[in-house]
Amino acid sequence: MAIKIEIKDVDEKGKGIGGDLFIPLAYPGDVIEAEMTSKKKKTGRMLSLVTPSLLRQPASCKHFGECGGCLWQGMKYESQLALKESRVRSLFGEVSRIIPSPEIFFYRNRMDFAFGPGFTLGLKNGKATVVDIEKCWLMSDASNTILLRIKKFVSERNLESYWTGIMRHAVVREGKNINNIVLNILTSDKGTFPVDDLYAELKDAISGVTWSINLSPADRSVGDIQKSCGADHLMESLNGIKFRVPVQSFFQTNTRQAERLLTTVGDLLEKEEVGSILDLYSGTGSFGLYLAGRAKKVIGVEENADAVELSRSNAELNGIGNYSAVAGRVEDVIGNLSHDYDTVIMDPPRPGVNKKILKKLGEVRPRTIVYVSCNPSTQEHDIGILKEYGYKIVSCQPLDMFPHTPHIENVALLKY
Repeated sequence: MAIKIEIKDVDEKGKGIGGDLFIPLAYPGDVIEAEMTSKKKKTGRMLSLVTPSLLRQPASCKHFGECGGCLWQGMKYESQLALKESRVRSLFGEVSRIIPSPEIFFYRNRMDFAFGPGFTLGLKNGKATVVDIEKCWLMSDASNTILLRIKKFVSERNLESYWTGIMRHAVVREGKNINNIVLNILTSDKGTFPVDDLYAELKDAISGVTWSINLSPADRSVGDIQKSCGADHLMESLNGIKFRVPVQSFFQTNTRQAERLLTTVGDLLEKEEVGSILDLYSGTGSFGLYLAGRAKKVIGVEENADAVELSRSNAELNGIGNYSAVAGRVEDVIGNLSHDYDTVIMDPPRPGVNKKILKKLGEVRPRTIVYVSCNPSTQEHDIGILKEYGYKIVSCQPLDMFPHTPHIENVALLKY
């Protein structure tokens, strides 16, 4: 049954809130006709737009609303920023103006695409349907051209998609500051992928292609590497620091804004007396390597052993001699470290920081903590615990890492 609803706000996932329903692609100020799709989840679907919000703008991408990405592309960018800044302010009170992304289109250095029926290749709308992508507005023209060439390649060789065939995912990774593109093609184990032929077909446009097998039924674009032709890694740089990134390793997706993120952290520490830095959830070492020049030493802690080894090799690549890293879960490792660190950088996953870590920091009481978060809600919760140990928020700086999505990055400077 259709009901008329005025959208008053958006939730953390970017859905419009109208009455008791959460509705995708609906923005504050919209008056819409909608229907309930799940009574349990309180979700709805927009049937028609009765009165459009003043926040609206025409979307640039022809796939908007179909592919499941870019939920906010129909909203003016300044309105996106205002909603994100307001979200952080509601959690922390006084905050600095949000830092916009230098680019709002074609900004991503990585996109993961799924193969679908009929030799389609695109993004999944929900769990099953693959929307065939002609042009994605989040990746460069060069990467879009490669996407079309991959589709042509699998069609000519009759390589069908999973489950009837072997093709699962194509990951495109592109250096923005260093000109190179590498691919990771993921398949099932029910056949052999002609990786040599694909490399021969595309080597005029890419630096390398890797073939991996994903045995998991889960929709994940990682697997066991079978063979690489050409480069098996991406080369990129952030603020002059070079990074060698293997095809399946994590790296900040918005290169230009990642540089601003590093600069933001550096600026927050500009007036602080920095001796030894403990870099928790250090990943490939971007924060630690960037800050190593102003510290006596930097110690990274990261659960992923491959990322730890990569951070060490990237330190060597850049001639940084005062960086080291330890492999292990942060909550298991932190108690065994010497307590001579006065500055802590932590960039945890979305669930936030383990309570054992917050307790240890509260006991050691480093002078300065910089908490970088992709989930301000869990960040606010964790900072509440640190406040109980005597820490205070000195500065709070949101950044927009992912235009046209509700995701927010926030950096908080805490002092004891």
